[in-house]
Amino acid sequence: MEILTNILTEEQFRRELSDTIVFLSQRGITDVAVSFAFTPDFPDLNDVGVRYTVPVAGVLSFVTERERTKGFRLGQYDCWIDPSGFDAQFRFCNDRDIHVTSESAELLDSIRARWRARGFQIYPDDLDKA
Repeated sequence: MEILTNILTEEQFRRELSDTIVFLSQRGITDVAVSFAFTPDFPDLNDVGVRYTVPVAGVLSFVTERERTKGFRLGQYDCWIDPSGFDAQFRFCNDRDIHVTSESAELLDSIRARWRARGFQIYPDDLDKA
């Protein structure tokens, strides 16, 4: 199953990456696989799709370093966060929306509630209510 947010501002998008790291840390996640995709304009990103295992506490600095050295741009290209041993995958999409895929309805409900509290619309659920 998958849920996703509406298009977010750059500030909301970056804050949500940070908050996702906190969310995962609070659930005992220590490592995640980070990969990058949808980067057609930057040949320096020659490792698109390669999964890097990163300590969860180091994700923000890892992404920032990619922006600084490789031309990656959060919110213009995809950044996949796949927590080790956790039933979810997070995609910070090139459209500045966030996708979460999981087979756990309880986990998705938790994320959905957190997003709604922040004023985000969640699809497909909120699309049906519009």
